[in-house]
Amino acid sequence: MKNTCIIFLVLFLTMSLALFAGGKQEEPMEKPAVQAEEPAPAAKPYEGKVIRLAAQGDQFAPYMKVLSEQFEEKTGARVEVDILGYVELMQKITQDYATDTNQYVLATVDIVWTGEFAEKGWTVDLSSLIKRDEAEINTDDILPVMWAMGTWKDKVIAFPMSGYANNLIYNKAYFEDPEEQKAFKAEYGYELKPPTTMDELADAAEFFTRPDENLYGLVANGARGPAVAQDWMEYMRGFGGQIVDESGNVTVNSPECLASLEFFVDIFDKWAPPGAIGYWWDDRETSYRTGQSVMQSSWSIARAGYDDPSISLVAGKTGLAVTPTVPGVNALYGIGGWGIGINADSSAEEQEIAWEYIKWITSPEAQKEWLLNDGQPIRRSTVTDPELNGKMPWLKEMLKAYENGDGDYRPRNPQASEIQNILGLRINQAITHELTAKEALDKAAEEIGALF
Repeated sequence: MKNTCIIFLVLFLTMSLALFAGGKQEEPMEKPAVQAEEPAPAAKPYEGKVIRLAAQGDQFAPYMKVLSEQFEEKTGARVEVDILGYVELMQKITQDYATDTNQYVLATVDIVWTGEFAEKGWTVDLSSLIKRDEAEINTDDILPVMWAMGTWKDKVIAFPMSGYANNLIYNKAYFEDPEEQKAFKAEYGYELKPPTTMDELADAAEFFTRPDENLYGLVANGARGPAVAQDWMEYMRGFGGQIVDESGNVTVNSPECLASLEFFVDIFDKWAPPGAIGYWWDDRETSYRTGQSVMQSSWSIARAGYDDPSISLVAGKTGLAVTPTVPGVNALYGIGGWGIGINADSSAEEQEIAWEYIKWITSPEAQKEWLLNDGQPIRRSTVTDPELNGKMPWLKEMLKAYENGDGDYRPRNPQASEIQNILGLRINQAITHELTAKEALDKAAEEIGALF
């Protein structure tokens, strides 16, 4: 039995050695390679935050939504853009400010609201923020006249956003036609060209007014209210007039203002389409875009739309020139447009987000895309950009207006809305011949003087 056990043990050891010597050995398991961790996405400083913006429904408004989407991708904060008509915008934001409801943290601010908003303290004074971030903003690149969109005395109640130049818009097809040129020279004794003086403007308007062809030389707004008041002021500045001078004196019935109103009355009596006495901005633009009117005084914001065949029958035919003036008078070019302001009732965090948004949409890189998408510039680098000038050759004429512009030709003082209401009535009464031009301006002078 003992021998049997020994034999069995020897056989077992022999078989085990054979197995481990000749059998397949299992490879040791390799340790998995260490996976490089992907860097965590950069934290968005305002993730989940939401603020609202009330925006004027001008041509730039749809692209504000695009910029707001880009801002959310960049910062995490969503800026909800409400696009409103002019009257509705003014009503909504002033009610919001006056009742401290803080529905809108941001709002576009018309240049003529500057004094009123500043005196009432409705929007944040941005002066310290601009000074703090001056290098980032590159304030030297912002055209000086643009600061009229929000600067009042020592406050900056809105940051410049979209600067409009007041220009003469004309149909090049008529001015460049050889037969028209020949006929004009035979009648007026000089070459047909875009007018540079008010006398030349009158001649061209008269020449192109042909009611039997449904063609009119010059169209303007006549509707009672802000439409007629603001359109007349464009001509008033070309005659060297002012409503209130630098010393605060009411000068709306000056000889220069009277001459401009008499010219303005002639537009409706002699050169504008029938019914223009009731025109608002859209009506005036439609008359030009359909080819009914050859010329108009308009804002540069509308320029790109004239070449859009979906809304314009004069695509490719529009020229832009600086506004005609009276030689020898102090006739700077009209500048208008929109700033963007922060509600003074908003929280510190909301104001921080709003300020970052303002810097983003007015940055050089955003401004270039802004101009390509129906916005208007505030920066010299944008207006002089070679690529943009190749696509928009009229920018050089706009630059003339910006460099020689007057942001105060329409009053920006706290009484601006009341002044506009007075002129909206009296100018309309002049063009409808309820009053003579002199009577209208004398009454306006008396009523405006009572505001101060």
